[in-house]
Amino acid sequence: MFLSGDLLAAQGGDWITPFDPARVDGAAYTLRIGDEAFVSPEGRDTRKPGLVQRLEHKAAVLIPPGQFAYLTTREFVTLPHNLLGFINMKSTLKNSGLVNVSGFHVDPGYKGKLLFAIFNAGPQTVTVRCDQDAFLIWFARLDGATEKYARKKPGFREIDTTLMGLLPTETASLNSINKRMDQIERRISYAVGILSLAGAFAVAAVSGLVASLAFKALGGS
Repeated sequence: MFLSGDLLAAQGGDWITPFDPARVDGAAYTLRIGDEAFVSPEGRDTRKPGLVQRLEHKAAVLIPPGQFAYLTTREFVTLPHNLLGFINMKSTLKNSGLVNVSGFHVDPGYKGKLLFAIFNAGPQTVTVRCDQDAFLIWFARLDGATEKYARKKPGFREIDTTLMGLLPTETASLNSINKRMDQIERRISYAVGILSLAGAFAVAAVSGLVASLAFKALGGS
């Protein structure tokens, strides 16, 4: 059974920190983007250190088309063993082309921030900001505690750098491929121009040589 918005407003402080009843949206609670982000860089090794961004309030995170991002929540979530959480992105982000590829539930017994893996499937770069309303969580009560099957690993408190190894060593979006094709076309045009110029010089040199030989053949000095 899913919990109502009234029950969430009354008891949500037991499961969400910090908690504000005004952030209850229907039967869901609105979570914000936290102070860390990772965006896969185009054409670069995603496993190199130093790519996790530390964010100040309202700091922007740019997610280019075709690239992945890890975003944490500002809030910590603590679920008892008889509650299951369901999560998703707000429609404003989904309408901009972002897709949640990290899953849609929170295990009973989870304690920590939530980590979202995001993919920009749209044609434009999407900008999100630290502390922006971005995610929703619903709670469903189970008919009993599930301690035996609860998550044993600790929850996220920051972006785990080992997650970078789960991404390709180099990411290639349509945007980056187009840029590379443009570079190749410019290089080919440059090379063709050089060859054309060299060919013109060669033709002029041969023509001059032929003219010189013809002149000599006709008795010129």
